[in-house]
Amino acid sequence: MLKKLLVAVLVLNFFALPAPAQAKRKITLLLYGGKIFTAVDDQTIAEAVAVDGERIVAVGPSAEIRAKYEGATEIDLKGKLVTPGFNDAHVHFLRGALALLTVNLLDAKSLDEAKSRVAAKAKEVKPGEWIIGRGWDHTLWGGKFPSRKDLDALAPDNPVYLVRVDGHVAWVNSKALALAKITKTTKDPEGGAIERDADGEPTGILKETSQELVSALLPAPTAEQQTKAMTLALDLARKYGITSVQDNSGYRTTFLYREFLKRDKLTVRVSEWLDFEDSVQELKRQRDEFTAFNDDRNRLHLGAVKGYVDGTLGSKTAAMLAPFSDDDKNSGIPRRPQAELTKMIVERDAAGFQLTLHAIGDLANRMGLNAYEAAKNARAAKAGGEKSIDNPMQRLNPLRHRIEHAQVVNPSDFKRFRDLGIIASMQPSHAISDKRWAESRLGEYRVLGAYAWHLMRSYGVHVPFGTDFPVESINPYRTLYAAVARQDESGEPLGGWQPQEKLSIEAAIRCHTFESAYAEFQENEKGVIAPGMLADLVVHSKDLLTIAPAEILTTEPVYTIFNGHIVYQSGE
Repeated sequence: MLKKLLVAVLVLNFFALPAPAQAKRKITLLLYGGKIFTAVDDQTIAEAVAVDGERIVAVGPSAEIRAKYEGATEIDLKGKLVTPGFNDAHVHFLRGALALLTVNLLDAKSLDEAKSRVAAKAKEVKPGEWIIGRGWDHTLWGGKFPSRKDLDALAPDNPVYLVRVDGHVAWVNSKALALAKITKTTKDPEGGAIERDADGEPTGILKETSQELVSALLPAPTAEQQTKAMTLALDLARKYGITSVQDNSGYRTTFLYREFLKRDKLTVRVSEWLDFEDSVQELKRQRDEFTAFNDDRNRLHLGAVKGYVDGTLGSKTAAMLAPFSDDDKNSGIPRRPQAELTKMIVERDAAGFQLTLHAIGDLANRMGLNAYEAAKNARAAKAGGEKSIDNPMQRLNPLRHRIEHAQVVNPSDFKRFRDLGIIASMQPSHAISDKRWAESRLGEYRVLGAYAWHLMRSYGVHVPFGTDFPVESINPYRTLYAAVARQDESGEPLGGWQPQEKLSIEAAIRCHTFESAYAEFQENEKGVIAPGMLADLVVHSKDLLTIAPAEILTTEPVYTIFNGHIVYQSGE
């Protein structure tokens, strides 16, 4: 009897023992103890992220994640905010970095200051060598364009080519005009204008396509310069938490990206845009050639075909439905007639290319929408009606055509963006740079449809964010600040300029992450923090979700994580 009792006790004790601890799964990286804004929606917050290799494997409470996973590297976030890596939906990545190797006029506050920088460069170069620069802004100098005479005495033996901050106007000296054979009798090219004085002589200001008369003569950057510039651009991206770029540098740039990719030095994911001016045959050749390379599509792929409809507000070359309020004889410069634009759009759409159009003025945006509508109708007619697609926006616009900037939109055209499913790719930094003169240029009525990202989103339009570097700083925190504050860096105006267009910080982050991924067909790979997604993350020095808007400008990455690897760590 005693023996049976002892056996019973042993059996009961065996079943009462705790189960052996389950072995933790070994992973490469574990972040815990933080505030994880997943960007799946505006509310979802977690505490920990588990990463194995290049993918996220789990997101959730710290205790739960730490109980299941053991990281080769583990980081206690100590409450810091984590978001998806920034995706710059509109950037001139290589070209911007190349511009930093030339005469930098970005912060020149006066004509004299700009001239002094050119004079300093003239002392460094050999006679006959080009002096190239970028970044001048005549609206900081009283609004009057400079002239060739301002440059002639500074560099009498060197041709000078200086591009305005927006990239749509060039300022050249007499030697450059002579080399390009631009004289009093030279006709304006289509989509461009050669500014002339009272006697009809070229002043040295070349608008829009007329820049090409001189830029075609510039020496191409050397391989060494391109490598140096790309290295600089990648350094900037890591420093600012940018893990993806949608780059407007052209097809040839993919060969440089491929070299960096082969050496595992490409620390951003690249969607490279093609040139709208290339023939459909050439675009297809580029597409086929690139596909044959069979590179990692998540690291490098071809994106949209980029074209221009007009110029810019700052240069008064944006195509407007009515003249500028401060220049009643000027309605801007469309690059080409509507019929020609529509024909080119329909042809490229039929060839299966995603298209994106630079459109600043209200006329330019309408022209772009008109062309996209014609392409949609042609597609439907060919297919015998719309095909059934679950996503209504995808059904309207299966190639996800875009308009870049969408800066001034007529009230009746916001609905057309929605009804055609067109993506409005916007850059909030432009609003805080342009607000000094935008209302005088547009008038109190038209300005209500300008820089209107909140209104655009209220119609259900996809709105990805970019920086437009080098036109603006590549710093995405400045983009977020502009989107939520609509104030310049000094905090003016009080309450924000056109404050009805402010976004919540959560919405702004989603525009710079998820929406940007959607714009390049990558929303199932990146843009949110969720299991299975690529591990591109930023750990921020401040909690963007709770700090005052002004503090966004002083926030920076503590860690930039790309493809599951820490590629930048601050000194904090």
